[in-house]
Amino acid sequence: MQLSEVAEICKVLSDPHRLQIMKLLVDGEMCASELLRSFSISQPTLSHHMKAMTERKLLREKKRGKRTYYGIDRRTWDEFMLVLDTISNEDYWPAMGVTVEE
Repeated sequence: MQLSEVAEICKVLSDPHRLQIMKLLVDGEMCASELLRSFSISQPTLSHHMKAMTERKLLREKKRGKRTYYGIDRRTWDEFMLVLDTISNEDYWPAMGVTVEE
């Protein structure tokens, strides 16, 4: 995963509603109507958030009848977390040619 992709994911996750959606989906898939019960936002607003998250491949969606179920895309999430873990490593910055002053 490129750092530009990580930056885009960080932008998507900068909204508190989207972080809450991720938190709700950690335990498994939920349909939009189930997610909506946890918020005081409209259905179109939730759809806007879900679209942004699925476009960045943070979420995957499955249609079951008339309902759409959302779940965390583990591949994207795991790659994202791996990059963040690597960035937090002391050895990362000098290897990137960055001097970190204390």
